[in-house]
Amino acid sequence: MLLNFSSFLKACVTLFIIIIINYMFKLHSISGRIALGVITGLIIGFLFSLTMPLYNIPIVSKFSAGTILLFMLMGFTLGLVGVFDRHPLFGFKLNWVNRGIAAGFMFTLVYILVGYDTLELIMQANLERFSFLPRWINSPFWMLIDGSIIGLIISYIETRFAKEGSSLPLR
Repeated sequence: MLLNFSSFLKACVTLFIIIIINYMFKLHSISGRIALGVITGLIIGFLFSLTMPLYNIPIVSKFSAGTILLFMLMGFTLGLVGVFDRHPLFGFKLNWVNRGIAAGFMFTLVYILVGYDTLELIMQANLERFSFLPRWINSPFWMLIDGSIIGLIISYIETRFAKEGSSLPLR
């Protein structure tokens, strides 16, 4: 049986990611948080990009690359912010829920403001089956809820596997 190149490439990338995560967890928890966030963001961004042909947007496009990069940067930022137990300026508690919702909301807001026209086409294509709904429901700003949920998922995964705040090995 011949080995397909794409399956071989997928296996190599998966093995590489597992080795990196294993090494980073042994090296330092902050590095592990960042690695988990970036990898989770990469997976979520890639899954989102796979749905783009449904809306006549090619998978290999600037919009798709920007989507993947945005979610990777969200995971990176959540990994860095996970060092703090309390907000350094205002003093309120920063648990994984607050971090995830705030970062997801802010990153998705920037995403919407930059790619409004393309996202508006995606929303209209999604909702054209429901023509009885009011026009304002087609707004891309509804994606802020999705972004907050994605930020919550990334923050949970980082905190679950690499800990947060004072439980990190900072000396």
